[in-house]
Amino acid sequence: MDRPKVILYVGASIDGRITFGPDTTMFDSFNNPELNQMLCSPEEWKNFSKAIIDIYKPDMFIEGSNMVVSEKEELKELPGYNGDIKDLFKDFLPDNIVYRTGRKTWTSIVDGRGRFRNGYTADTDDSETYMIHLTTETVPPEYLAFLRSKNIPYLVEGQNRVDLPKMFQKIKSKLKVNTIVTSSGGRLSGALIRSSLLDEVNILFSPIVIGGFKTPTLFSSPEINWPIIKPNKLYLLDNKVMDNGKIWLRYKVNYDA
Repeated sequence: MDRPKVILYVGASIDGRITFGPDTTMFDSFNNPELNQMLCSPEEWKNFSKAIIDIYKPDMFIEGSNMVVSEKEELKELPGYNGDIKDLFKDFLPDNIVYRTGRKTWTSIVDGRGRFRNGYTADTDDSETYMIHLTTETVPPEYLAFLRSKNIPYLVEGQNRVDLPKMFQKIKSKLKVNTIVTSSGGRLSGALIRSSLLDEVNILFSPIVIGGFKTPTLFSSPEINWPIIKPNKLYLLDNKVMDNGKIWLRYKVNYDA
């Protein structure tokens, strides 16, 4: 399959928790500095992210919608759409964004249900990147009309949930993306590894135990079903022990084992 290389980098507790409770997002802990320091302080995350970028030099950053929009969050109501629906469900890649001078990367979100509706374009924070949504043929047309009204590009692939293998092939062919990095543990990382799309894993483990039965974990994926669904074997590439007791483990994923 001709697709980009995909890298996961994520902070986690020793028991593999990536947030502090159910139905929480990557931003929730920012409101509690004490918790934030325990899992990964802003400075630690900044340094970790920079190291990942230096190693992999990604063309695209990708997140799952659950990382930014909680399942319990009330969604923004969008205006109705009465235009040609068929045209809406075609890929939307405006030339002035795709070929914009100075844009070096994409910031993308996998949003098969059309839940991320705040109009964020990413270039307000970093002029070298721009937002693109990865969605499906079954999202509300109002959502796609909203993205077009904000001049936010999107790619459409799959029914009900994004068809990741086909989407990544499209990202490679249409956007010339060679390397994708994601900090989305949980559902997206689980879907990636079960689809044999995840190439390397970087985990910054913090010396805390969070526990819980419903708190999101590193990989939320279908249960093992031998021999159809097997455990994924990892090979250690590198490790680094920090002064504060945190450990950075870097692995290659082997799908042939």
